[in-house]
Amino acid sequence: MECQWNVVNRPGESCVGGASGADGSCCTIMSCHDAGGRRRYEDSEFTLRVYPGALSEGTIYCPVTARKVTSAAEVIERVIERLQLDRARLYVLAEVKEFGGEEWILNPCDCPVQRMMLWPRMALENRLGGEDYRFLLREKDLDGSIRYGNLQMWLRVTEERRRMVERGLLPQPPAGQYVADLCALPDLNERTLLENLRGRFRQEKIYTYVGGILIVVNPFKFLPIYNPKYVKMYDNHRLGKLEPHIYAVADAAYHAMLQRKRNQCIVISGESGSGKTQSTNFLIHHLTALSQKGFASGVEQIILGAGPVLEAFGNAKTAHNNNSSRFGKFIQVNYQESGTVRGAYVEKYLLEKSRLVYQEHNERNYHVFYYLLAGASEEERKAFHLLKPEEYHYLNQMSISAALNRLSAFQITKKVHRQHWGNYCETELDCFMVEGEDLKHDFERLQLAMEMVGFLPTTRKQIFSLLSAILLLGNIRYKKKTYRDDSIDICNPEVLPIVSELLEVKEEMLFEALTTRKTVTVGERLIVPYKLAEAGTVRDSMAKSLYGALFDWIVFRTNHALLYNKDLEDSDKILSIGVLDIFGFEDYENNSFEQFCINFANETLQHYFNQHVFKLEQVTDLRF
Repeated sequence: MECQWNVVNRPGESCVGGASGADGSCCTIMSCHDAGGRRRYEDSEFTLRVYPGALSEGTIYCPVTARKVTSAAEVIERVIERLQLDRARLYVLAEVKEFGGEEWILNPCDCPVQRMMLWPRMALENRLGGEDYRFLLREKDLDGSIRYGNLQMWLRVTEERRRMVERGLLPQPPAGQYVADLCALPDLNERTLLENLRGRFRQEKIYTYVGGILIVVNPFKFLPIYNPKYVKMYDNHRLGKLEPHIYAVADAAYHAMLQRKRNQCIVISGESGSGKTQSTNFLIHHLTALSQKGFASGVEQIILGAGPVLEAFGNAKTAHNNNSSRFGKFIQVNYQESGTVRGAYVEKYLLEKSRLVYQEHNERNYHVFYYLLAGASEEERKAFHLLKPEEYHYLNQMSISAALNRLSAFQITKKVHRQHWGNYCETELDCFMVEGEDLKHDFERLQLAMEMVGFLPTTRKQIFSLLSAILLLGNIRYKKKTYRDDSIDICNPEVLPIVSELLEVKEEMLFEALTTRKTVTVGERLIVPYKLAEAGTVRDSMAKSLYGALFDWIVFRTNHALLYNKDLEDSDKILSIGVLDIFGFEDYENNSFEQFCINFANETLQHYFNQHVFKLEQVTDLRF
């Protein structure tokens, strides 16, 4: 087997040296080929581009060869040697993540290649034009602080200008009609509220307060408001003193927890696609960074890997959102009394299991099924008995008319369809793809994320085997037996031994579970066959139960990785900050029971706001 990685530069670029632009975006394009067409990471070499900035004048980036197990300390040592930097100084490696360009300092034992492989495909293929996704070399002072170029000067100038404006030495900024806190509006009604939000949004101010509530308007684009200068700006500041920002909410919760010695909670609610999960990511990363002083902790590393895992198994395409969370999650970050992160805990709510067996028009099943079918190697396809995606009932339930309507709406062609699925899909009615999606890369990213969380290769194979069994369960069809009216049989018995092999259960037991039910009475045990109308429901219930148990087990294993810390004693007092990322509102003509529960949960949260938060704000105004 041959495995070769190629690094391709932009036209006109050189690897080391060049003009200005020391903090340019990372542009590493990688390709790997083997006899089976699969990428392999275990022994492969990667090229990391480390941007030294002002530490090495005239150098744009320094390419460093590394493996998946190469630590950040080893990468720094190679950069120092190649650029001939001063060894008397202390250096750290910073990662600019996908969350708007904020820098996170890697611990010496962290593995940069593992973190890089969690970047989206667009970042690895050099298709992002911003300043996201790169590694920077920073200098560390003896007191432990990190030098961020001209950040300290920028903060001093900004603070001094604010003080001069307050003293009247500088003119006040022009009075605008848009306020940062809606409670400050002289006439608060629906029209003035929406006008104020619209005006701030046009000024690219997506955050607005309503007392202690933060309203976020999703910009659907990159805004440079999440870099280190904003982290330091909002550090230990009272809520409302500076411009509204999600960092201010995280900082207020963190310091309130330390000062009052009481647990805190942040609730995120809104419509589907409004950016709730992204806001949750901002909050969690900032909360862990506050205690680590900007360093990436072990907890943050596991959360980084847990995110793609939970999204793959719990997110799906809906009519309103291509990556909609179909479960609610509560992430609790635990702290010691000193403010240091001790661990974390994830709890899930209301997994939409009905989506597994039925999807509405223009919707899909959970992401993980499409990742598996597109990314599995030929060997895995044989081991898991994988079929083409259109051959699964649970993935292909659209009628011909609905498919034609979808074809007209999205103008999906046969050529584009084959580009993603290769030889596995030959139908022109593509109801499996989302524009801009690379399922093979997503499957590789999922496997790496599962490895970071602690799923061993054998465990991952068992999970994928169970997913294949669930899909094949949906293909089982029933018929009435000719000689008995109340008895049923399976039309395609050839599927049964495959499912039993994947589930590692006896074929006879599986057949009995799918066709009969057992009733126990006083001193008697009855075996009653299902009616034909009941059998399909029983089959779907078994599939939903299997998937629900699998999802619960994945969350359990994630919590085991997040909470494990042998260096801490159970007697230590624990404080916590919880972040509740509830489902989004989705309004349909006919809501499913799960969607009804989702909307009811959101309405209950809104009622809590109205009854408590707004009334509390009114009482505060009356006191002053």
